Amino acid sequence: MHPSLTRRDFFLRSAAGVGILAALAAKSHLPWAWAAPAGRFSGIFAILQTPFNPSDQLDWDDLGREVDFCVRAGAHGLVWPQLAGEFYLLSEEERLHGAEVILRTVAGRRHVVIGVQAPSSGLALKFAQHAEKQGATAVIALPPFLGSVNLETVATYYRTLAQGITVPIFVQNSGAPWGPALPTEFVIQMARQNPQLAYVKEEVAPVARRIGEYAQSGAIKAIFSGNAGRNLLDELAHGAAGTMPACEFIDVSVQVYELAAQGKTQEARTIFEKLLPMINLEEIYGLHFTKDVLVQRGVFKTAKLRGVAGGGLDDQDQKELDAWWKELAPYLRV
Repeated sequence: MHPSLTRRDFFLRSAAGVGILAALAAKSHLPWAWAAPAGRFSGIFAILQTPFNPSDQLDWDDLGREVDFCVRAGAHGLVWPQLAGEFYLLSEEERLHGAEVILRTVAGRRHVVIGVQAPSSGLALKFAQHAEKQGATAVIALPPFLGSVNLETVATYYRTLAQGITVPIFVQNSGAPWGPALPTEFVIQMARQNPQLAYVKEEVAPVARRIGEYAQSGAIKAIFSGNAGRNLLDELAHGAAGTMPACEFIDVSVQVYELAAQGKTQEARTIFEKLLPMINLEEIYGLHFTKDVLVQRGVFKTAKLRGVAGGGLDDQDQKELDAWWKELAPYLRV
C-alpha cells in the first residue's frame, strides 16, 4: 500500500473496489435481491453444502432448495462442491449431476463456480469441460492433492485446465492436506503466463498479507478468501474482491460486505461482531454445525454427513447457538 493512502482509499482504488462500487451504483433495489453482477467477480460467493438423507444418498431436492435460499439471501455467486461441500465423498456421477441441478436452478440469476479438483489433470478437465458446457461462469480447483506433488506438477495441472476450457479458473490455495501451499509468486507467475488463471481463493496464513501481495502485483483479476470469512474486513482493505464462506448465514455476510463496500465501516463492524460467534462455532464443530443451522433455517431436512452417524450439536451446544442466534436474528433476511 502506498504510504499516502488510507486503507479505505487503497480499497476503493483497487480493481476489486472499483468493480464493487460499479456494481453498487448500477443497482437501485435491496442488496439481498440483486441479480448476478456483470463483469468482475466480487462479493460473497456461497459455498454450498451437500445434503444427504439418512441413507447417505444425495438429496437433490434439498440441493435445489439450498440454491434458492442463497439466491434469496443475496449471495453474489454460488460455489460447489468444495471442501465444505464434501466433494471428496462424491462420485463422479454425483458431481456431474449436481452441477447440472445447481445451474438449472440458478437459471442465470447468479454467478456459478463449479469445483473441478481431482487427483489428476485428466479427471479435473472432465469436470471442467462439463461445467463449461452446462453454463458455469467459472470453475475452481484445488491443486492435485494425492501422492508426491511438486510445483511443476501443479503448474502442469492448471495449464491443462486452462488449455481445455475458456471460462475463468480460480486457483484455491488451502495448503496441506489439499495439495502444497502455493507461494504467492508462483500463483502470480501462472496468472501472468495465462490470464485464465488470474483468479484466486487464498486460505494460507497470513491470508490478508498474501492478498495484498496479489493485489499489488496487478496480475490477479479477482482475489477471494475463505476460512468462513472470519477476517473479511481486513482482507477487503488489503485488496480482496470478496470471500467464499459456507452458506448457513450468507445473508448476514452479504450485509457486512455491502456496508464495507459503501465505506460504512462501523455499520459493517457492528453486524460482523454478531456474526463472529457463529463463525467460531463453525470452526469448532465444522459441517455438523453448518448443516444443523441449515436444518433450523428450513433449508435441509437432515444435518447428515455422509458416512457419519451422530456427532451433531449436543444440548449445551444448542443452548450456545440459541443465545447467539438471538443476537443475530435481526439481520437474518431469509
